[in-house]
Amino acid sequence: MYDLHVVGAGPAGTFAAITALREGKKVLLSEEHPQVGVPAHCSGLVSSSGLEQMKDVVDYRRIIRNTITRANLHGHKQRMTLSFPYPKAYVIDRARLDQMAAEKYAEEGGKIEKGKKISELSDLRSRLVVGADGPISTVARLFNFPAIPAYASSWQGDYAYSSPDLSAVEVFFDQSWAPGFIGWVIPVSGEAAKIGLGVTKKGDLPRAKKKFLEHLHLSKARPSAEFSALIPLAVRKKTAGLVERSGRPVAEKSRAHYSVVLAGDAAGQVKASSGGGIFFGASCGRLAGRLAADAAEYERAWRHAYGSDLSMHRLLRSTLDVMPMWGLDAWLLGMRYARLDKWLISAGEMDQYSKMVTPRGLLAYAKTWLPVD
Repeated sequence: MYDLHVVGAGPAGTFAAITALREGKKVLLSEEHPQVGVPAHCSGLVSSSGLEQMKDVVDYRRIIRNTITRANLHGHKQRMTLSFPYPKAYVIDRARLDQMAAEKYAEEGGKIEKGKKISELSDLRSRLVVGADGPISTVARLFNFPAIPAYASSWQGDYAYSSPDLSAVEVFFDQSWAPGFIGWVIPVSGEAAKIGLGVTKKGDLPRAKKKFLEHLHLSKARPSAEFSALIPLAVRKKTAGLVERSGRPVAEKSRAHYSVVLAGDAAGQVKASSGGGIFFGASCGRLAGRLAADAAEYERAWRHAYGSDLSMHRLLRSTLDVMPMWGLDAWLLGMRYARLDKWLISAGEMDQYSKMVTPRGLLAYAKTWLPVD
């Protein structure tokens, strides 16, 4: 038996496993695919600040494919550009990120089994379990966790595409081709880009994809690779618990058979505004690895550290969902009028929105109204 069994070798799982290993636990990390990181169902666009917080495990500088310093936000007719004086995000090789994290875990003495799908309770090798096995989590199903309340169905393809600005990511809020979510163009090089979108209504994806590609004059183009995936848009109401072998919850003071915590996509710890989950997955994974034996403390700790940020991303998503076409344009114009674009450039955060409403962040907003010499 092991002290901890981590299911899933994405960022949430590997960071949980490494954290537990560094605290002296005997850890087993299980990955259902024969190769970690493959297939990669992710755009690979990650904030520079988020990657900096992961560098004790992964030297992300080795896997950068492009540097992003600008974001063009598109409404129905209006566009707003945020230009940063420093790298705001990087396009990375996502498969290599996962692989490097798993290699680091193995180098430090951790046990990993590849091509091992956990499908039954009997497959688990510890009474302490971290479920980091994606949005359709088997661990969550085995232990009867509540369902994730909302998803976006997404698609992305790798296209031969010359972006007008290699340093700019294009984000499309127009609900006529991305109802309930967004569309994106992420340049990888001068000749290639990752192009994708998401929808929230069942059956909308083929029509939305066709319309979006027509807008980009790519209706006859064929991607070199593509994938479809589910993106959680809300957190599970419960992400940790003490449970019997049958999967039924037990009282806090009872002798439980399992202490189970969920992290990353399995918990719904994803930015509802954009679908990004690497930073929150890795960060909550660290907490999961440290607190797997205390399910109640893990629930409290991750919600205290990151719950408000995820709620703010969800609030933004909900606000955009109810806006009419003209409302999106009015929103972008209003942001410029209120100088929020300047504030986002000086103090904006891609991940932790709560940092923008601290005294320091609010002072940065106040300074946008000062006269410029």
